[in-house]
Amino acid sequence: MRKLIILVLVATLAYCGYWFYGAHKIENGARDMLAQARQEGWGDAQSVSLAGFPSRFDLTFDKPELKDQGGLWHWSAPFAQLFALGYEPNKVIAYLPSGQSLQLGDQSYKLTQEDMRASLTVGYSTALPLERAIAVISAPVLTPTGETSPALSADQLRLAIERKDKAQGALGGSAQAADLVMPAAAYRLGAEAKSLKLPADLLERVDPKGKLPDTIARIHFDALMGTREPIDQSALEAGLPGLMTFSVTDLSLSWGGNDVSVEGNLTVDPSGYPDGTLTIRSATWRNWVGIAQSMGLIGKDQEKLVTGIGAMLAAKNPDGALEVPLVFKDGQMNLGPVPLGPAPQLIAQRQ
Repeated sequence: MRKLIILVLVATLAYCGYWFYGAHKIENGARDMLAQARQEGWGDAQSVSLAGFPSRFDLTFDKPELKDQGGLWHWSAPFAQLFALGYEPNKVIAYLPSGQSLQLGDQSYKLTQEDMRASLTVGYSTALPLERAIAVISAPVLTPTGETSPALSADQLRLAIERKDKAQGALGGSAQAADLVMPAAAYRLGAEAKSLKLPADLLERVDPKGKLPDTIARIHFDALMGTREPIDQSALEAGLPGLMTFSVTDLSLSWGGNDVSVEGNLTVDPSGYPDGTLTIRSATWRNWVGIAQSMGLIGKDQEKLVTGIGAMLAAKNPDGALEVPLVFKDGQMNLGPVPLGPAPQLIAQRQ
């Protein structure tokens, strides 16, 4: 019995030593990061504290703020908290309270929400490789300072990223079917917005004739990206890893009974330009043509022409849905046979 008591005491003392050592390292690391942020001018906080003994590491930043050094934006909150269990220090939960402030240019906003938290899991390595991260915001409302009507609101916003086997991110090159672009790492990306209510001024620009409701029922995004190197601490310090492949499983929008979706595969050259095809599909394409005409994107005399061409293309599908390829090649992009000009430059691969 005495040996058992001694063993328990030794184990308890060892764990206490581990917790206080870990707490010391975490708190000092947070203070060093804060000092660096102040020196470089991109962030600050009034104070940093750590609690949670004996089972957790609870790190709190009081009145944190982040800002663009060029003055384009500024963010602040009453506090920010990071939680980690003592036996799983590689899994972190972050919590932000309601009442955050955001400034974009000359306009300032107040962000309120029912709940806002995120979780992050990294690998057991000094490089801290990203394994997965999820962020959920319940009932966010973004309101201009001094006003009562929100600029933007939603029932829920979700963001997620999860590491996958690199082979899942491999895609065949368009030059030769036998070519295979094999990334160093692959990550699944996900995002969703439910009941996204748009501000009146933006809705008026998008839909001047009021054919759409002010709330988008759902926006959903699911994709797999292949990167030149894994996302870890050293890679992020050098900038985001370059893209090599990008496969869109679902990018879809449901708005006022109208639908549109996008899927397809792209490879990305070392300069960041995509190559491949994304297929845009809609069963309610006639409504979108009318909305495009009301926005002034196509003329009244062109509406019948566009509708006629769309009807011929949609006749190929039993459900009457229209499918149009968005083609990226040689730094240019075409919507079907129509040239759209230069393609967007994605994240270039670091050499």
